[in-house]
Amino acid sequence: MESYIDLLCEMIRMRPVSRDIAAVNRVQHRVQEFLSEKGLFCTMENDGERDVLFAATTPGKVQDILLCAHLDVVPAEKEEQYEPYICEGILYGRGSSDCMGNAISCMKAMCDAPKGASIGCIFTGDEEIGGKTTAYMVEQGYSARKIGLVMDSGGAVYYAQKGILNLKVIARGNGGHSSRPWGFDNPVLKLIDGLHKLFEKWENPANGDDWRLSMAPTILRAGNAPNRIPDVAEAVLNLRLVNLEEKEAMIAFVRETTGLEVEAGECCDPFASPVETEEMKRVLAAYAKAFGKEGGPLRMCGATDARHLYKIGVPVYVSGINGSGAHSVDEKLELDSLKKGAAMILDLL
Repeated sequence: MESYIDLLCEMIRMRPVSRDIAAVNRVQHRVQEFLSEKGLFCTMENDGERDVLFAATTPGKVQDILLCAHLDVVPAEKEEQYEPYICEGILYGRGSSDCMGNAISCMKAMCDAPKGASIGCIFTGDEEIGGKTTAYMVEQGYSARKIGLVMDSGGAVYYAQKGILNLKVIARGNGGHSSRPWGFDNPVLKLIDGLHKLFEKWENPANGDDWRLSMAPTILRAGNAPNRIPDVAEAVLNLRLVNLEEKEAMIAFVRETTGLEVEAGECCDPFASPVETEEMKRVLAAYAKAFGKEGGPLRMCGATDARHLYKIGVPVYVSGINGSGAHSVDEKLELDSLKKGAAMILDLL
C-alpha cells in the first residue's frame, strides 16, 4: 500500500479545489501516469475545459463493473490541511476521505484484479460543484454491463439519494443613507419577512429516515456598507428533492408564500436503484465481508456522482471507505479501509 498512500498524499498537496481547473487537471494526469505505469488502459477525455480520466483493466468504454470517484475537493479551512499527516493509522488532510481515498481504493482494486477481470473507473473532476464531468462521460458512452458503484460515502451501501434544487429569493427596494430609514424601502426587511412567512408554513423532515423534501436557507446577501440601506437583498434556499416532480411546485410555493422574486438555480436528479436484486445482494455481501459489518441498504440525503451515473441503465449503488469530517477542518480517513474498499470491489468479481 505504500505507493498508493504516497500518491494520496501527493494528490492532497496538489490542492485540486473544484474551481481551480488547472489544479484538478494536474491531479488527473498524475493519476493517469500512476495507473499507466501499472498496466491499466487509460483514456483522458476533455469536456472543453476539464480533463476526465477513465482507466480500466481491459480496453473499451464499457466494462462489467463501472466505478466512479471524484478527484476534486472543497477548499480547506486551514492551510495546513493541504499537508497530510498520519497518526495512529489515521490520515488527516483535505480530500482524504472525500473523495481521494475512495479513488485510491478504486485504483488498487483495478491494479490487483486478476487477468480477464473487467473493471473501469471514471475519475471525475467537479463533483463538489455539480458533477458535470460525470454527465459528460456518460454521454460519451462510458458504461457498465452489470453494475455501477460510486465510491464516495462510507459506512454503508446506499441505493437512493435526494436531488438538489437551489432557489434564489430576491427582495428589491429603494436604498439610501441608513440614518433616514423612514425615507426608503428596505429590501432586507422584505427578505426577512418573506423568509419568516415561508418557514412558518414549511416543515422539514425530522431525520434522515423521514424521506421527504427538505429546505434550508444557506446564503444571505445584502448591502456593501454599514451605513447604507441596499437596493437588493437575496437569500439562497437549498432544497433536497425526492422526485423531480416537486421542482415546479416548490418554486411556486416559495414565490407565493414569500411574495418575492424566485430564480431557480442548480438542479440535479434524485436517483434510486432497485433493492431486491442480485446486484444489491452481492454489493451488500461484499461490503459485509470487507468491512466486517452489515451495510444497509440505506438512502442518503446528500448527493454524489450517482445523480448522473444512474443513467447508464444498470443498477447503481454508492459506498466507500471509512472516513469522517468531510468538508470540515478535521477531515480524515482510516488507512486500513483503503484495502477494505479495494477488497469490496474485487469481491464483486
